[in-house]
Amino acid sequence: MSAGDRLPPLLTIEEAAKVLRIGRTKAYALATEWRTTGGQSGLPVVDFGNVLRVPLCQLELLVGGELTAPDDTSDPVPSVEPAPDQRDEQSVPATPRQRRTTKRTHKDTDQLSLIDLTSHD
Repeated sequence: MSAGDRLPPLLTIEEAAKVLRIGRTKAYALATEWRTTGGQSGLPVVDFGNVLRVPLCQLELLVGGELTAPDDTSDPVPSVEPAPDQRDEQSVPATPRQRRTTKRTHKDTDQLSLIDLTSHD
């Protein structure tokens, strides 16, 4: 392992999430779990006032091995968004249609005036 692959002794929650290949929200939920369970389960964190850090040594104990920095150049999910100059006119999403609302007007009409009383003969 080269010096560029080494991780710092304390990671941010976002860095730990990237190393573990989990989402940021999940990592924060696991950190909260660690704090509420007194370290029984979740993502191990150390609280430095308003700053949470994940100790690399505890993270390696959790996963059972040495961790290295993720390779940012090998994204397993390639981007499918074409470059702006490669888009054709049809692929650009149209602006959302405005929702039509019907304006209701209240008419003060007497309901008896709606009935035609002359047609019953």
